Amino acid sequence: MPVKIHIHATHRQFTNGLEVVAVEGNTVGECLNQLIKQFPGMEKALFAKKDKLLNVVEVYINHVSAYPNELVKPVKDGDEIHLIIMLAGG
Repeated sequence: MPVKIHIHATHRQFTNGLEVVAVEGNTVGECLNQLIKQFPGMEKALFAKKDKLLNVVEVYINHVSAYPNELVKPVKDGDEIHLIIMLAGG
């Protein structure tokens, strides 16, 4: 059973409209790398640098915040990663 990544609505343009993408990995970072292999446009949408998420991206594992050090947090088969984007406006 893979890890499921829930894609925020603002990023579904990069996943051909998919709300959930199944990936394999032992950490959040490995899972995000698999996501980027499937959908290369997600890299610029999520990362400021190679191993640094944009400051507007929040990661939750099974509805619990993965902050801090999100990319090294362990995950296992059946876990769900939610990518939340903090939006601001006026």
